[in-house]
Amino acid sequence: MVHRGRNHDAQREGRLRRLAPHLAVHPGPLKALIDHTRVLEQLRRRLQPWLPEELRGEWHLARLDADEMVLVASSSAWAMRLRYLSRTLQEAAEKIGGTRPQRVSIRIAPNPAQRSRLQPPGPLSDRASAVLRSAAATTDDPRLREALARLASRRRLTDSGH
Repeated sequence: MVHRGRNHDAQREGRLRRLAPHLAVHPGPLKALIDHTRVLEQLRRRLQPWLPEELRGEWHLARLDADEMVLVASSSAWAMRLRYLSRTLQEAAEKIGGTRPQRVSIRIAPNPAQRSRLQPPGPLSDRASAVLRSAAATTDDPRLREALARLASRRRLTDSGH
């Protein structure tokens, strides 16, 4: 499991800094959103010491107010760990910000850097390719016919009979 920790935090902050000159000239909703994101990131950093070290980089703070604290975990396993720590997180929020959220919600959203790349489909057997060509020949929809023909062309050079 890859822990992102401080390096990822620095990268994120660096991207925000590159936008700063543009936002100073053109303030608006984007600047407000980035400012809010910075506040949430500062709160996340202040909450981090209340949690076990292995959770570092596996979650971020999406909302914190008197009603709710919303955390986004990078996987269901990390989400479960955070759920067990809900009371600790509420206590930490109260000490840090003076307000204890009524509830803690955990959502799951894999980090884009951790998402695996889909592998292109492998070759088809001669039999599967023939079935797709037949289906393409019998359809009236030209886009579907073209798609089926493209898929049928992904056949193996030899058929192993499977």
